[in-house]
Amino acid sequence: MEKKHYTAGGNPSHAGVFILPNGNNIDIVIDHVEWREKEEINGRVESKFVAIFKPNPYTELPMVLNKVNKQRLLKLASKGPWDILEVKNLPVTLTWESTRIGDGLRISPVPPRQKQPLPTQPQPQQLEALTTAHKNFGKCVDHLKNGGTIDDLRLKYTISNAMEETLKQALL
Repeated sequence: MEKKHYTAGGNPSHAGVFILPNGNNIDIVIDHVEWREKEEINGRVESKFVAIFKPNPYTELPMVLNKVNKQRLLKLASKGPWDILEVKNLPVTLTWESTRIGDGLRISPVPPRQKQPLPTQPQPQQLEALTTAHKNFGKCVDHLKNGGTIDDLRLKYTISNAMEETLKQALL
């Protein structure tokens, strides 16, 4: 049976501890922070900083930043107190903590575990195009005269059909 936090009922306007699956911590990315005038929060209209998350499987709701969460966010982002609106694309871990008014959704002071990047395929190296004006054109002709092949040259150079014909003519 899936556990649900008691605040999950109703029609919430902002993220709370109820977004944590079974109360477990989640890693999520804050897309940016906004200052919102006249934001309705729990039936009251207030002006607050709000964190907007990148698309994720946990919530589409923004998170109101209280004093504790703002301080932790600024520390994780290595920003000063006047730079909160400059926080962008910041991975954080969301957790719950007991507060004086009940369970609170908190930004963990510990940075999220960095996932190991997937190994990438090495990008093919961009080869230089061989032309008659290339500084190594003469060496390439010598290579062919000494028994080398055009396929050998293709390992180092991009050779067009016209250049292939020019190389063959140079051998005659």
